[in-house]
Amino acid sequence: MIDAPTFLLFLSGAFLLNITPGPDMAFTLASAMRGGARAGAAAAIGIGAGSLVWAGLTAAGLAALIASSQQALTLIRIAGGAYLIFLAVQTYRHRHEAFESAATAGAASAFRTGLITNLLNPKVGVFFLAFVPIFLDPAAGPVWVQALLLGAVFSASGAAVLVGVALAAGGLRARLGASPAWIKRLRMASAAMFGGLGLGLLLSRSH
Repeated sequence: MIDAPTFLLFLSGAFLLNITPGPDMAFTLASAMRGGARAGAAAAIGIGAGSLVWAGLTAAGLAALIASSQQALTLIRIAGGAYLIFLAVQTYRHRHEAFESAATAGAASAFRTGLITNLLNPKVGVFFLAFVPIFLDPAAGPVWVQALLLGAVFSASGAAVLVGVALAAGGLRARLGASPAWIKRLRMASAAMFGGLGLGLLLSRSH
């Protein structure tokens, strides 16, 4: 299996990448502002589950096939961007509504949204193809097992970081959310973040 120094190097790199602000962190923040800490944490776990699926596809060699097809990348990218813009529109439409209670925040829906958003972002698959193979060693055992293990570790560490972000954002939301004016501002901020992520995905080019 993977030797300890290589694994520690991978773990360090994964942690640095996970704490770097990016689309996943922005999505988690938007989800927490929209539905609270519980929904934000569920979205973060959904993102981690999506990354785990990409890790499995990478280990199976399917991600390489997807990455080699520009048409497949484009279709996934358009679907992902359209889905994020749909979320932006829905959030904006409900900007005047009261925040959901903890019992009705929709953790299952937030998890599903995080999962779908991650799976519809082809850049995640391309990232796994670029980052994980650096640490693979054919002499250390089956490469697919190593890829799956490293992908699972990266997904779990990323989800843990994002859950922390969701809890912090949810706590801030709970303090500011008593006022209808703050409810509107937070929802509009969430809508802007969802819309920005969606437009960024639609206007980007997958390589």
